[in-house]
Amino acid sequence: MRINNYLNRYVLKLLVLLSLIAFNSSIVFGQDAMEDAILSISFSEDNDTKIITTKAIDQSGVPIEDLELYYFVKRTFSLLPIGDPFNSTDENGIIEVEFPNDLPGDPEGNVIIVVKILESDLYNDQTLEVSKNWGIPTVLEDPDAEKRSLWAAAANAPISLIFIVCSMIIAVWYIIFYIIFKLYKISRIRPLTN
Repeated sequence: MRINNYLNRYVLKLLVLLSLIAFNSSIVFGQDAMEDAILSISFSEDNDTKIITTKAIDQSGVPIEDLELYYFVKRTFSLLPIGDPFNSTDENGIIEVEFPNDLPGDPEGNVIIVVKILESDLYNDQTLEVSKNWGIPTVLEDPDAEKRSLWAAAANAPISLIFIVCSMIIAVWYIIFYIIFKLYKISRIRPLTN
């Protein structure tokens, strides 16, 4: 009875595993092939407004309507979204997004503009990056003239912070040595004999 019960569980586990594998492969092979969209970007400036114009066409050259595109500016650690949260193409496959005037760039003022197609039902995910001189030039300070601050390197840490950390380390080691000394003194005590 015990062996039969074990075999039933083993067969049940095997059947569940095989059905999961068959189900997942049917989903993968059942999807229609998605195609790549062709994106072209152009830039224009009018007075104080900077406009990014993107045109999306499919492989046969027909404009793609209602395709959602996401616009970002590449920053140091992530992508900064610009434009509306949801930008979709019109009947001509064109989107116009206004670029913010207050974004800092590199020392020359260059920023990297990223256009993405994400999670579209008909088109593959795609990323297009273009560098443009639309940012505010960043002035880099001389790294040798760095002052003492919390965000500075260890050699330029504030004196008060160095003093506090050193005194805490000395206090902890003093307590450790004091405990060891007291334990040594306790071990040297002889029991009283009558």
